[in-house]
Amino acid sequence: HDSKLAMKAVNPFTSQISPKLVCATFLILSSVKCLLIPTYRSTDFDVHRNWLAITRHLPLSEWYFDDVGGTTVHTLDYPPLFAFFEWGLSNNFITDLLLEKGWLDERCLELLPDNDNEPSDRCVRFQRATVILSDVLLFLGAYLASVSLGGVYSASINNGCGRRSHPWVTFLLIVTNPGLILLDHVHFQYNGMLLGVLLISISFIIWGTQLISAKVTVNRTTDRSNSSDEAIELRSSGLFELLGAGAFAILMAMKHLYLMLAPLYLFYLLRHHCFVARRRGDYFNYSFSFGRFIVLGIVTLICLLGAFVPFIMQNQPRVHMEQILARLFPFGRGLVHDYWAANVWALYLFTSRAASFLLRKAPIQSGLRQKIESYAIIPFSEPDPSTV
Repeated sequence: HDSKLAMKAVNPFTSQISPKLVCATFLILSSVKCLLIPTYRSTDFDVHRNWLAITRHLPLSEWYFDDVGGTTVHTLDYPPLFAFFEWGLSNNFITDLLLEKGWLDERCLELLPDNDNEPSDRCVRFQRATVILSDVLLFLGAYLASVSLGGVYSASINNGCGRRSHPWVTFLLIVTNPGLILLDHVHFQYNGMLLGVLLISISFIIWGTQLISAKVTVNRTTDRSNSSDEAIELRSSGLFELLGAGAFAILMAMKHLYLMLAPLYLFYLLRHHCFVARRRGDYFNYSFSFGRFIVLGIVTLICLLGAFVPFIMQNQPRVHMEQILARLFPFGRGLVHDYWAANVWALYLFTSRAASFLLRKAPIQSGLRQKIESYAIIPFSEPDPSTV
C-alpha cells in the first residue's frame, strides 16, 4: 500500500536523564532493598538455592534430570539461559572467595532435601545480594526505555501534536515499582532483571522506528539522486530492530513465560522490518524483503536456541531436549497443578476440594458413594486437554 509520511527527524540518542542520577538512584534503592533482606521469603528462595546447587555440583547432562533422589520438588524448570545464569552465580571467583573466607557456608550450595534445607543467614544475604545486583539490568532497561520514549514525545511536539514528556519521571516509576520490589526482594525472584531485558528490547525497537522516520524526512528534503544517506539510515534502523528481536529472543531463552509476547513481536517486525519503503515521488511504496526476513529469523534463532546447543551436544540429545521441554511445559500436572494457582483456578480448585470434603462427610451408603466418586464432580483436565 502507499502512504505519505511527514515526521521530522529526531535524535534517539539525546537524553534528559543524567547517568550520575541513575547511579545515585540505584545506590539509594539498593540500600532500601538491603533493609528487606531479613523479611519474609517464599519457597521460591529454596527453588533458586537448589538451582545454584545443581549448577555448581552436577554436570550439565544432569541439570534437568536431578531431583536430589526424589527428595525435592524444586527441580530446574526454567530455560537453559537462566540455568547458565544460575551457573554463573554459583561458579565464579567471588562466590569461591566468599566460601573460602567463611562469609558463605558450603551448605548453602549443597544439594539438600526439602525437609532439611533451612538456609543460614549468610546464605540468605548472599542470595538476596544477587537479586539486588541483577537489578542493574532493570535500571539499564528503564533508562533506555525512558530515553527512547522521550524521543517519541519530542517528535510529536516537533510536529505540532502531543505534549512534553518527562523521561526522569518515567524512569523513576519503573525502578520504584512497589509490586516489583515486593516480588523480587521480599517474595524472592529475578523479575526485575528480566523486565530490564524486555525494556532494552523495546527501546531498540523504538529507536529503529525513529531512525526510519528520520530517513524519510531527510530524503524528502534533499536531492533524490543522493542515495548514500538513505542506505545508511536504512541499515541503521534495520540494525536496531534486529537488536530488539535478539534481545527479546534472549529473554525467552531465560523465562518462557514471555512467549505470550512473541506474536506481538512477530507481526510488528514483519511489518516494520521486513517491508521496505521505496520512494515513488512524494509517496512510499512498501514491498516485502525476503532477505531481511531471513536475517531476522537467523538472529532470532541464534539468540533463542544458542543456550540449548550445549545440551544438544550431550549423549542422547533427543532425550535431553524432551526432558527440558517436559520441565518447561509440565502439562502432566494437569490444568491446575497446585493449591496456589492464581485467579479463577484458585476458585476452581477450592470448589473441587470443598465438594470432595462434603462428599466424604455426607451420610450416604458406601455403594452409592463409590458410584458418585466414579464421576468427577468438578473434572480436572488430563495432560492432553490441558495442552489445548
